[in-house]
Amino acid sequence: MRREYILINIAILVLGFMFISSVSVGTSTALQQATATTTFPITPTFDPARLAQPPTVYPPAQSDTGAQIYWGMCMSCHGDQGQGLTEDWLNSFPPEEKNCWDSGCHASDAPASSFEIPQTGIPSLAGAGTLSRFSNSFELYRFIIENMPFFRSGSLTSREAWSLTAFILRMNDREVEGFLLGDTSGAAIPVHHKVSPPESQIPGTLILVGFLILAAIGVSIQSKQAVPSGKPNFFHHLHPPSIPAIQSRFRYTLGAGGAAVFLSFILLITGLLEMYYYVPTPDQAAISVETIVTLVPFGNLIRNLHYWSAQFLVIVMSIHLLRVTLTGAYAAPRRFNHVLGVGLLAFILLLNFTGYVLRWDEGIHWALVVGANMLKTVPWIGEGLYRFVIGGNEPGAPTLIRFYAWHIFGLTLGMIILATWHAFRVRRDGGIAIPPPAERRENERITRFDLLRREVLAMTVSAVILILFSLLVPAPIAQPISTFNVMKGDSQAPWFFLWIQELLKFGDPFIMGILIPILVVVMLGAMPYILPNAKSKELGNWFPRGNRIAQVLSVLIMLTILVLTVLGAIPN
Repeated sequence: MRREYILINIAILVLGFMFISSVSVGTSTALQQATATTTFPITPTFDPARLAQPPTVYPPAQSDTGAQIYWGMCMSCHGDQGQGLTEDWLNSFPPEEKNCWDSGCHASDAPASSFEIPQTGIPSLAGAGTLSRFSNSFELYRFIIENMPFFRSGSLTSREAWSLTAFILRMNDREVEGFLLGDTSGAAIPVHHKVSPPESQIPGTLILVGFLILAAIGVSIQSKQAVPSGKPNFFHHLHPPSIPAIQSRFRYTLGAGGAAVFLSFILLITGLLEMYYYVPTPDQAAISVETIVTLVPFGNLIRNLHYWSAQFLVIVMSIHLLRVTLTGAYAAPRRFNHVLGVGLLAFILLLNFTGYVLRWDEGIHWALVVGANMLKTVPWIGEGLYRFVIGGNEPGAPTLIRFYAWHIFGLTLGMIILATWHAFRVRRDGGIAIPPPAERRENERITRFDLLRREVLAMTVSAVILILFSLLVPAPIAQPISTFNVMKGDSQAPWFFLWIQELLKFGDPFIMGILIPILVVVMLGAMPYILPNAKSKELGNWFPRGNRIAQVLSVLIMLTILVLTVLGAIPN
């Protein structure tokens, strides 16, 4: 009995041990599962594919390049979908890195090789209500290139920063397909609503060129038909019934006067069109110009036409002035009209400069600051003159609005008055200077119908050349001015004032930059009054003997300005 009792007890102990062991194992497994469920509720279902590098695209779009940069530098903090450092995203990290604000991680006692993450966390980059501090892609780009990545601020190149900007726009469904963001276009693309650039302007431009050619043919045909009927139209009545043939010969006139009138009309029309979109405030001026170029249908063509018309007008007026001098055509009774012409050239230069400043980008920064500071060098009135032009103690919003007012009203009105007065005096003084009838070698005359046909042909050729040039060569534009304390653009004046910039290297700013240019203008206008004039019988020809001194002086002045301009254009 005792032996059997012992065996029964052993059997009970073995069964009890087995039961306890099975219960312990089950409990341990249940505890492990419970612990996993409680502590890491998302990790078991986290998709590792979210951490994968974006696929390589060839050729890559700007946003594709940005996706690769974002994956390598930004995703760990801002999330794989731009959601920020959320709990979901943190749970994808290893356990020891889940709390970025733990001691020794990214808190205030972060190691030297690390960086501190703000207690406010990492903001999201995609979704409703994000990026509220930025209105356009240039502002977003500027923040990225100055402050990102957080662990090495300012280390990104401009190309990398723009690529990241394009990728962030893509994450917010704001990407503009096929559009390359950059310093000269980025400000036109808003952050908070999607835009679509207009279609190519080349077909429409070519249609416009064809229309101009057809219009010129039509006017020529109509002019020929008007001859026998004796009923001139409105355009014919703008001309005298007939003029000496010598007054319309291109080899004598160079067509400079007519070209100047035509370019002035182009400037006026395109300027009026640009006013519908231009915003004369420091924070919107450059952006509105980029918007015209980038988003407005045919806006790029209109702006290019406006810009290049202004540049060509300076050249054409200079040629016209030189032609008048080298032919002695300013002789009495045309002396005062010559003064009006010189005044017109001065107004055109000032209009060019004020229009140049209205871009309000880094390209005009240096010229505006240096040009304005030169006013302070004027004895006695310098400070007051500076404040009158700038509108304060330093360039800012009053400066822009004053230049805008001068450009569209003051100087434009003055130019229209002078141009109308100049044209009236040309008509009243007998047209282009030629010898009196008794001293002419020929007395051939052309009618107003022939004159109009020639003018229409000249305008058509000029328009086609100007349109094609504007289509192929864009007007300059740079990134918006961020602050007047730091200059980022070229240290260079506009090309028509480069000669003054070079003069500044030779002496006192007032003498070289203000007094000498004023004396040049006065000298050119006063030549008919202080120097010998060509004789009446010498008119109608190049290089008459009567005004040889004026010819030499004007050529020297023009050559000096040209050489100084070329020297100023050569990079240092």
